[in-house]
Amino acid sequence: MLDNQRTRRAGKIVTLYRNHGGLFWRIMMPVSIIAIILDIALFFFSISRFEQDINDSFNRLDGTVTANVNTLSAIHPTITSVRADTKSSGVNWQFYLIPSFYSTDDKGITWRWELNFRSFEYSLLILLLLTFCPLSLAVARISRDSQATDIAQDLTSPTAREMWRQTGRKALMVLGALVLFVLILEVVASLYGLVSLLIPSLNRILPFELTLFLITVSNVLHIYFLVTLSLYNPCLILENNSIIGIFRRSHALVSGARLRFFGIYLLTGWIASVITSVLLGIALFAFSMFISDLAPIREALPPLKFLSLFIGGDIEIVLPQLLSVPTTVAILIVKGLIATFLVPIWAILTTQLYLERIDGQTDAVKEVV
Repeated sequence: MLDNQRTRRAGKIVTLYRNHGGLFWRIMMPVSIIAIILDIALFFFSISRFEQDINDSFNRLDGTVTANVNTLSAIHPTITSVRADTKSSGVNWQFYLIPSFYSTDDKGITWRWELNFRSFEYSLLILLLLTFCPLSLAVARISRDSQATDIAQDLTSPTAREMWRQTGRKALMVLGALVLFVLILEVVASLYGLVSLLIPSLNRILPFELTLFLITVSNVLHIYFLVTLSLYNPCLILENNSIIGIFRRSHALVSGARLRFFGIYLLTGWIASVITSVLLGIALFAFSMFISDLAPIREALPPLKFLSLFIGGDIEIVLPQLLSVPTTVAILIVKGLIATFLVPIWAILTTQLYLERIDGQTDAVKEVV
């Protein structure tokens, strides 16, 4: 029974994306373009900040700003000591807190695998979450229309402008809910760090084992709130409620099925992570064929290591210098487009889960969509 439900849900996601992908992309494009431009601006701002840090603190280490290129986050600036004559190598693995394994060869190429996923990095691409509301509204409208095909009437297809116009009526609530959602997750995830900041002597007082336990508790609470509040977007756009009310509503809908929701999100997140790594790996390898500064990528991605991307692996290499501006911008645009491709999957999934949980209460949704 559960397997059939999972199969039907996966089939709905694929069908909705295949049949209405153009609509989803039209909905997302305005925010996606802004998010990508801001992400590019943040990258170059980070370079100037790192250079200032070197001038202030790294003179004795002869630090320099270089580019870290990888198949998880595409590219980000990093500080490297130019005094290091050889790259460190070795193998490391851990099970606690997050199972992971990584190895680095003497050329500085790192292969990494870990049981972890993030839909978004800590970057301005998080603004793509603003598209969840119009996407959820479109998915709900399409789902309603598909159930009404036996009614003899012409059902107009939703348009991107219409979805944004309806979302705009709740613009302040959409923005406020996003800020509150991110703030809750970040405060919970950083709970131990915040306490340590307020009580500097805490790390010296507590045993190492207890410190790890408290960090684990913080991570578990982060996952708990992430799952519990995950339906706030459809609750916001498809129901008439206050900001606090939508989070309470999400909590009520998820109650009794948190483990199932967590399993669904974990699997979906893992698939999204694999898609990201594979697409970024292909893009970086293609760039390396024409851009000499990216030649080390070809050595970092031999066939066997490239195949490891399909099981969630990540290839990372620190280049000896920053890339040219056009190359950096091209890589960041590819990164942004991949994120744009994945966001509708999450929006469709959470909306479908929402509709499943309110089965039998569809009249309230019909009034909105």
